[in-house]
Amino acid sequence: MDRRKFLIGSGATLAAAAGLSKAENAFAENHNSIPGYNIGNPDSNPQPLANPYNDLTPYTGAWTDQTLRHLLRRAMLGVPLAQFQVAQGLGSMSAVVAKLLTNKPTPAVPGTYVGLFAKPTDDPDYTDPKYGKLIAGGDANALEQMRNAQVADWWMDLILQENLSITEHMTLLWSNHFVIGTDVVQRAGYVYTYNQTLRANALGNMKTFVEAISVDPAMLLYLNGNQNYDGTPPPGTPGSKGTNINENYARELQELFTMGLNDPITGVPNYTETDVQQAAVALTGYAPTTAAPFVGTFYPTAHNNGNKTYLGQTGNWGLNDIINIIFNYTGPAGSNNRPGFTSAYWFCQKIYMEFVYYVPNPSVVTAMANVMLDNNWDVKPVLSALLQSAHFYDSSVQNAQLKSPVNFIASLVREFGLTYTPFSSADPSWDGTTRNGNSVKVYSDSNISLSYLTLSVAYGAAELGQQLLQPPNVKGWPGGHNWISTGTFQEREVISSILLSNPPKLAGGTNVKGVTVEFANPIAWANSIPNSSNITIQDIGIALTTMILNKSLGPDESGTLYGAINPSLLPESDNYLTDPLVSAFAIVLAQLPEFQLV
Repeated sequence: MDRRKFLIGSGATLAAAAGLSKAENAFAENHNSIPGYNIGNPDSNPQPLANPYNDLTPYTGAWTDQTLRHLLRRAMLGVPLAQFQVAQGLGSMSAVVAKLLTNKPTPAVPGTYVGLFAKPTDDPDYTDPKYGKLIAGGDANALEQMRNAQVADWWMDLILQENLSITEHMTLLWSNHFVIGTDVVQRAGYVYTYNQTLRANALGNMKTFVEAISVDPAMLLYLNGNQNYDGTPPPGTPGSKGTNINENYARELQELFTMGLNDPITGVPNYTETDVQQAAVALTGYAPTTAAPFVGTFYPTAHNNGNKTYLGQTGNWGLNDIINIIFNYTGPAGSNNRPGFTSAYWFCQKIYMEFVYYVPNPSVVTAMANVMLDNNWDVKPVLSALLQSAHFYDSSVQNAQLKSPVNFIASLVREFGLTYTPFSSADPSWDGTTRNGNSVKVYSDSNISLSYLTLSVAYGAAELGQQLLQPPNVKGWPGGHNWISTGTFQEREVISSILLSNPPKLAGGTNVKGVTVEFANPIAWANSIPNSSNITIQDIGIALTTMILNKSLGPDESGTLYGAINPSLLPESDNYLTDPLVSAFAIVLAQLPEFQLV
């Protein structure tokens, strides 16, 4: 990528450098040099990267620290130095990839069993929800909203505490594919169960995954699967005996979850409106249990037992039949015509766009789809081939993606060693106050510091943020270069300045009472670089920059950056490390546009 002059002026003072008052304008003037990006319209005619490798040919080049960092930075959400060093010790690309793809134990339930799966003990008038929505008093709604926030905090804590693994990143990816929203689902126990469905299948079998997500309680509520019946309504679903076909899930199952609107080879539609209607009839009869453990349950008396014709096949189809037909679909005339290719391509395109580049390379995605089909829909072989391919390690790919807000916050916390109050499993409790004088109880946040970090990923306009478990719509976050504008870049500057200040920029580390997210020991962070006691301060700065950015900087950027950590480069300054100097250096580093790249 061409070097860009984001920080302008060789005579910039340390204060001006730390303030980065010109960074937003510099970003607007210069970030069109990012491949495929157009400041006026980020999605105007985007193109795949110009990469000489258009298949999954294995990478045979040198295995260096740079290639290792590239792999870890793409696979994980933030890479602490200690985890990079563990990966170094594994000795080979194949060993690191195998480690990243190793299944993790299922994390413990956040909070108490009562807190997520039963009635609130302090709200005796609470009743079980009708089709997932809390219809009891406002107190129950307020408490459940706080519990949903704590599920998001629990997940953010798992992301921030992630070891050498791709699991949390894959869980995040699938939350943007099989989308639900807490504002619709509402009940925290369902949302937690959904997150566990994602992580349990994140590295597994896509057909099993689709079967599981189709009956996941949160998904049944989000896309009205529980309101899709022919006969007696399932328990908890309002209505009288009769026919009530709801097409929402059947439509998204095809359009967004498994096939896409059009065939990837011919561009011809994959299905018709009649297919949507017939699939919806086949999917009748499912609803979530209203008591723990939460599962999707099939109620035969709510299911249509007549014949349905779907994608040209007729029979008394049910949910698994529809999924089987989709996963054996050969596509329209002129397509690849390998059974299941359409869905395999759809899944692999999503994986490619997350881990390689936001504009897919059709040849590589086709190769990935064939690997998935060769391995009976398993995800791991696809990721293993992709993450060891020459295409993945080509210079065009490195530092060409923009960090999502979650990746940005995780990188700040994990790579700079920020501390925060650990996740608390305490159930939200009434703090003795009411909201707006209307007698609705206000519940205390048990995780104020984590809540700050969780909400930081949604900072700014909703359509440009990334609120965990609350995408903007069923299509999810658009991602890619939609993550960055001059406005959101400035917002990222503000967050990094707050979190990396030492002493804290505002009381408690932020402007939120009770938040204790801190860059507690900047000098220790700087000295974590190997051999730091035997190299110059400027070399420490260069090593830290390489670790964080995995690239070298041009003279304008590096001059301002290293001037922050080593004031001897500036007139009338002494040469020594202090917490404020390292903090200033970290702020400049995190506010560089290069820090937004991965």
